[in-house]
Amino acid sequence: MANSGDGKSRVLVADDSKTYQKIIEETFSLLGDNYILIFANDGNQAINLANEHLPDLILMDVLMPKVNGIQAIKLLRTNLRTSDIPIFVLSTSEGLQSAFEAGADDFILKPFKHYELLLKVKAASSLMQKINRIKKQNKELEERHREVIRQRDLIVQQQKEIIDDIRYSKRIQDAILPHNDYIEKLFPDYFVLNIPKNIVSGDFYWVGEKSGKKIVSVADCTGHGISGSFMTMAGIAFLNEIINKYDFENTNEVLFLLREKVMTLLKQKGLEGEAADGMDISLCIFEPDNTFMQYAGANNPIYVINNDKIDIYNADRMPIGIHVNYNCPFTNIGIKLGKGDMIYLFSDGYADQFGGPKGKKFRYGQFQKLLMTIYREPMNIQKDFLYKTIIDWKGKEEQVDDILIMGIRVNFD
Repeated sequence: MANSGDGKSRVLVADDSKTYQKIIEETFSLLGDNYILIFANDGNQAINLANEHLPDLILMDVLMPKVNGIQAIKLLRTNLRTSDIPIFVLSTSEGLQSAFEAGADDFILKPFKHYELLLKVKAASSLMQKINRIKKQNKELEERHREVIRQRDLIVQQQKEIIDDIRYSKRIQDAILPHNDYIEKLFPDYFVLNIPKNIVSGDFYWVGEKSGKKIVSVADCTGHGISGSFMTMAGIAFLNEIINKYDFENTNEVLFLLREKVMTLLKQKGLEGEAADGMDISLCIFEPDNTFMQYAGANNPIYVINNDKIDIYNADRMPIGIHVNYNCPFTNIGIKLGKGDMIYLFSDGYADQFGGPKGKKFRYGQFQKLLMTIYREPMNIQKDFLYKTIIDWKGKEEQVDDILIMGIRVNFD
C-alpha cells in the first residue's frame, strides 16, 4: 500500500458493528505497526473520512444506517479524489452483486477469519502498489507533458517576439530605401524586383543626384536576414554621406571612399584571419542628358541591352571591404548610351537560385537569355515575368539568397 506522511498506510473501516471493528483491529495488529485504522460507523461518515484522509484501502460493510455501503461506494466512485481507492466489501453473499455493480474491487464474506482478512489485505497491498506505480508514472508523464507544453509555449512566444522585431526592422529598412516617387523623378521608366530570402534583406538599392548627375546603385551585403540588413543600413548611410559631403568626378572614386568607410566600420586592417565582411556593388552615374554613363563595380557586373545585343560590363574582382588588393583603385568604365537602352543592375541571388527539373542553379547565361527576351517589354511586365520565372524555377527548393534586380530604360526627355 501507499504510505502516509508518517510512513504508515491508512485503512478506512466502515462498519457499524463494534465486534467486527475489533476483529479487524486485532487482525491488523498481526501485520505489525504499519497501518493506521480509521473507523466509520455509517456510510455518510465513511464518505467524509475518505475524502479527508484519502486512505489506501477501504473496508466497507453493506448494511449500515443513514447511507448504506452500496450507496457509499457509488458516491466514492463518482468523486475524483476517492474514485481510485480500492474498496473491499464486508458482506454476506446476498449483497455482492450490487456491491460489484457499484464499483467494489473485492469482497470478504462475513463472518470472516483472521487468515482470510490477512490474505485480502496482502492482495490489496499488491493492488495498491500497482495502482500507485501507475499513478506515479502518470504523474511523471503529466509533469513532462506540462513541461513540454510550457517549453513549446515559451518557444512560440519567443518566436513571435523575434518575428515582430524582424518585421519592425523591415519597416525601418523599407523606410530608408529610396521611395518610388523619388526614383521615378530621376528614372521615369524603371522597376525594382526585391525578393528577400528572409523578412529583411541583405541586398539594397540606392539612388541620388549631385550637380545634375543621377546616381544609382545595387549592392549585395555579406549575409542575409538580420545580419545582412545591418550592413545595408550602413551602406545606405555611407552612400548618402559620400554623395553629400565629398567631391568626386568618377564612379570608382565613390567605391574607393565606400570601401574605406566599410573597413573602418568593421575595424578591418588586413590582418590574418580577419573576417572578410563587406559588400558587392554596382554603381552608375548618368550625365544630365542621359547620353553617357559611368560605371564601377565591386564583383557586381551590369548589363546594357538594345537592338537585340547585350553588352556585359564586368566588375573588378574585389569587394567593398578587406581584400588582398584593398589599396587598389576600382576601374571606371565610360558607356555611351542610346535611346531605349535597358540597363540592369542586380545581385547574384537570381542566377544562384537552385531549381528546375534537375535542381541546378539558374546561372548567368540563362539570366542573360531571359533578359534578352523581355527587354522591350514595359517595366511592370518585365518585373512580373522575372518574378514568375524564378518562383517557378525554385519550385520546392529553398531560396538560397536575397534576390534584387533593378531595370532602367534610358530616356532623352
